[in-house]
Amino acid sequence: MIRKLFTRVIVASQLPRNPFPGEMLPLERLRLFQWACQFQPKTVLEVGTGVGGSTFYLSMALQRWNGVLHSCDPVRQPPVGFLRRFSGTLVYHPWKSEQLIDHLLRTQSIPDMIFFDGPEIPELALQDLRKLEPFLAPGCMFAMHDWSQPGGRNSRIVSIKASQLRPYMEQTDKWTLVDLLHGHSKNVWWTKRGYDSVGLCLYRYAGGTSAMTAAA
Repeated sequence: MIRKLFTRVIVASQLPRNPFPGEMLPLERLRLFQWACQFQPKTVLEVGTGVGGSTFYLSMALQRWNGVLHSCDPVRQPPVGFLRRFSGTLVYHPWKSEQLIDHLLRTQSIPDMIFFDGPEIPELALQDLRKLEPFLAPGCMFAMHDWSQPGGRNSRIVSIKASQLRPYMEQTDKWTLVDLLHGHSKNVWWTKRGYDSVGLCLYRYAGGTSAMTAAA
């Protein structure tokens, strides 16, 4: 009961109130919002809009410095009121991730922050990131939800969307781990659950000395 109260108080004191639903746990929403505010990206790519949980917090952060969020989901989308609220900040695309990535490259809208929370297709996240890498500038931030893999202590973890990308990120010298919420252990003392995340990572891009252009 005490931890439940702490969770509500801490999250409410640091996060804007979100009237829209979402699937991310309170600590995950808080970290994503904090990361966006800390690094202040100008252009963000989000794969997996869903009903707008993470999209809301990214948009709230980006409004502070007139950043732009490009978010895609061919199956689900936020309600009309959501899209109107963030007009000028959020650009929703009812496309698959590869279509949006192609569009961003064609229009030279290269993201300096990326957030993946897409479908349960293990090879997709790796393919998308590898396609983007040659065009990214050093310092680009990358985050992904459902980072922890099934088979550990937290039996609620079932997602396999990061199963191919995670080994790549952990082995390559192109990316440096900045922060991580573990899915199979508790991350902060004040959360109400036995496990307070299904895994949320933050990496910084270090590969290359200059970004390519789509026309190169």
